[in-house]
Amino acid sequence: MDFTLNQEMLMTDTKSGALFYQEEEALSGVRKIANKVMHDVELVFGYQPEATKDRDMLSRHAVLYGTVGHSPLLDELNKKELIDLTEIAGKREVFLFQVVDQPIQGVEKALVIAGSDKRGTIYGLFHLSEKLGVSPLVDWSGVLPARKESFSLKGDYKYVSKEPSVKYRGFFINDEWPAFGNWSAKNFGGFNAEMYDHVFELLLRLKGNYLWPAMWSARFNDDGPGLANVELADEYGVIMGASHHEPCLRYGEEYKYLRGPDSIYGDAWNFITNREGITKFWEDGLKRTGHFENIITIGMRGEADTKIMGEDATLEDNINLLRDVIQTQNKLIKEHVNPNLKEVPRMLALYKEVEPFFYGDENTPGLINSEELEDVILMLCDDNHGNLRTLPTEDMRKHSGGYGMYYHFDYHGGPVSYEWINSSYLPKIWEQMTMAYDFGVRDLWIVNVGDIATQELPLSFFLDLAYDFDKWGTNAINKTDDYTKQWIEQQFAGVFNLEQKDKVFELLNGYTKIAHNRRPEAMNVDVYHPVNYHETDQLLDRIDHLLGLAEELYQEVDQQHFTAYFALVYYPTVGNLNLQKMWLLNGKNKYAAQLNLIEANKLAEQVKACLKRDQEIVDEYHTIADGKFYGMGLSEHIGFVHWNEDENKNPVLSYVLPVNKPRLLVSIDGTELRSEGSPWHVNTLPLVDFLEPDVNQASFTISSVSEKKAEYHISTDQDWLSCSAANGVLDGKNKLSETIHVFVDRDGLADQAEGRITVKTPVGKVTIVVPVVNNDFTNYPDMTFVDTKGYISIEAEHFATQKATENLDGTLNRFEVLDGYGKTLSAIKAFPTDTHYQVGKDAPFVEYHFVTQEAGVYELEFYLQPSNPVTREGTMYAGIQVNENDVDVINVLPDGYHVDGPHWGIDVINNIRTTKTKITCEQGLNKLRIYAVSPGFALEKIVIYPDGKKLANSYLGPNETYYVGR
Repeated sequence: MDFTLNQEMLMTDTKSGALFYQEEEALSGVRKIANKVMHDVELVFGYQPEATKDRDMLSRHAVLYGTVGHSPLLDELNKKELIDLTEIAGKREVFLFQVVDQPIQGVEKALVIAGSDKRGTIYGLFHLSEKLGVSPLVDWSGVLPARKESFSLKGDYKYVSKEPSVKYRGFFINDEWPAFGNWSAKNFGGFNAEMYDHVFELLLRLKGNYLWPAMWSARFNDDGPGLANVELADEYGVIMGASHHEPCLRYGEEYKYLRGPDSIYGDAWNFITNREGITKFWEDGLKRTGHFENIITIGMRGEADTKIMGEDATLEDNINLLRDVIQTQNKLIKEHVNPNLKEVPRMLALYKEVEPFFYGDENTPGLINSEELEDVILMLCDDNHGNLRTLPTEDMRKHSGGYGMYYHFDYHGGPVSYEWINSSYLPKIWEQMTMAYDFGVRDLWIVNVGDIATQELPLSFFLDLAYDFDKWGTNAINKTDDYTKQWIEQQFAGVFNLEQKDKVFELLNGYTKIAHNRRPEAMNVDVYHPVNYHETDQLLDRIDHLLGLAEELYQEVDQQHFTAYFALVYYPTVGNLNLQKMWLLNGKNKYAAQLNLIEANKLAEQVKACLKRDQEIVDEYHTIADGKFYGMGLSEHIGFVHWNEDENKNPVLSYVLPVNKPRLLVSIDGTELRSEGSPWHVNTLPLVDFLEPDVNQASFTISSVSEKKAEYHISTDQDWLSCSAANGVLDGKNKLSETIHVFVDRDGLADQAEGRITVKTPVGKVTIVVPVVNNDFTNYPDMTFVDTKGYISIEAEHFATQKATENLDGTLNRFEVLDGYGKTLSAIKAFPTDTHYQVGKDAPFVEYHFVTQEAGVYELEFYLQPSNPVTREGTMYAGIQVNENDVDVINVLPDGYHVDGPHWGIDVINNIRTTKTKITCEQGLNKLRIYAVSPGFALEKIVIYPDGKKLANSYLGPNETYYVGR
């Protein structure tokens, strides 16, 4: 017989007893979570289940839950051999989820949920919710489950969870004003326990266990009120931590409120001048909450996230001071928390200037391998923009305390802050955090989620990756799409049909990729080129398509599930895309105005509409569900001119006044080439699209410069060359421009041909020269790129061949394609990711084939992810071999590269790094091999062009050029 839950057994008239057994000995936090799960059951079946402490009052099918060491019932079932607690006892955060026959008198079937510890039981209880189809975001985002009449588990069902892959997993609420702070104040009256109940629930439903609370203006240990926040966290088994500059269980704002000339803590956050006061401040923090479950941050930084010492201090001065601080803190922890430091989880964040204090330099030993850091988790960091900084060497991985990683989905700092709505991309998170795990960073993962709201998708992925690395980690290459689809099913099963869920996937994947290319706060009028390579128009087309899908679903979703759709999909999608669209249109407006095109005025009005839409969508977000998300959209996000919102600017609009006589401008689409046809100026333009032998259509545009009627006439000199229109009239009012499509009939053409299009304008004529290459180059093998346009652009995944190398253990060193990764198509990266390879020994390579028209020196340009080197040497190497020449191992980073340097700042805003080197090519077929050398090398695109040639300006780089078999 199956274990069954159904509406009938829960209805008042037919209820045969209570569903949940609530032991007297059950931990209070576990009981509270069980109540939440009972509410989940009510959401699914429409009727509220009951709990009882009396076994005789249970229904025939019951849920029995408990924690090893805190449950006589589990001991009884174990003794009867109905369950086997040895499968979970002594393990970390593990649960048994098993259907049992006749566990106690009167109960025919029971679902037994047994946890190895408090969190194990809580995860087991929430596992029941998930089995019922309840999303982990049920409370936080208002995701309602599909209604069910019945739910069953087979009579022999049994599941034992795994130990989480990463020991401590959680998030950091940060940069919380104006959004999270206003939300907390309006809905809960502040950063109190009522508010944190929802945050803790979200964390635990996502199988996290570790939290850094809000700290810009909040005092977690006081705001509960009093210790209510801390006590609630302890009940729920939430391990509390503090950010990188909040040591010894004291939150940053506390000193601000306690300091003063008469304070026992002194009036200076300075361990040199106020040693006694600061030591007392830390001591009292440890006394106050040291008996709760914490990871104690150690070390010291300056107030408000600044340097600990002044600019004049030497590296040695800083290291000695930090060593003194840590020695003092360890002594305090021994005295007031536990005399055995090995049993006290402690963490030192190697963040910003602390990193060099840890490593030292050639003249000054750092804190690395010091006894003060024995058993301390060393928390490494990304560069605040999603790119890891240093990673532990093989020798460093022996460190007794293990390693952590502090990652960012939100950041308040340079070169440009990003705090408004989600702009993180799952493939990027996967690529970076799997590399962290591969390098041995497995003890602590925490991510800065800012206000939490709109970060639910990347946060879910981050915590699932940390919880089950075997499922989603390094071996799950190109599975982030699968994850997103699973996540959509979790939120919208029973809400949308299959076709609609496919649209949700397209929206989530689409907007995050576009935001990954350029975060909203970093967008401006000059990012994407308005015409070159069609990059703006192509992106606008994509955005309009996605906005259309979002609106379709907005109209189709039923009212009951509207809140979840709006909060999780519509708002972050439309908010992001509308802002991107506004700046793209502003770029076109600025460009058109420079040419005095009347279209500039129309574009200006479209920009204004986007700006108005931006406010409308934020306002709607704040009003849905009776203000459930009020405040969460308040962060500034338009027109940053500094690292933060200070002096930010809305788009500057350009309007033009029409000229006094009929005039038209002819422009070649995808280029800056243009002419009005005057005989005294440039009036011959090349249209080179047909130099690629598989292209049969191109276009040019005729635009109004005045509001007077202006006629144009188009003719061609070849039968195989035709246009979509022969004549027309623009008036600058009702019709501002006309795109003319050009067609080539290649049948019967020679390998090379040339035609001409004549466009007669009111002031003369424009001659468009149309060269055509009609050779399919099948004398070369497939995947051979042919230079027909004066340069070659290759997406990295389009190599002709590759070679892996085999290790002694049978594993392969090989390049893998990372689908969808990067700014255009994808990227390639060498695996294993933690290996430093040697060319000629164990380095894998990919090989590209390309044909050049002339022998000579060429520029080879790599488009790379802006990854940082895994060591502090500031280098990242790759091997380059052209034809049979020697392999040239080059550093793909600029000389003197370091995080926070000028090159780094440009690269992380653009989310690309370009590096150039010169190669010598033969006329005809050439072979280019790229060898893996350093970890972190992720290649997106290769561009090859003659030395000295200047390519057209663009943000994404030249579109991929022709290759055989395309």
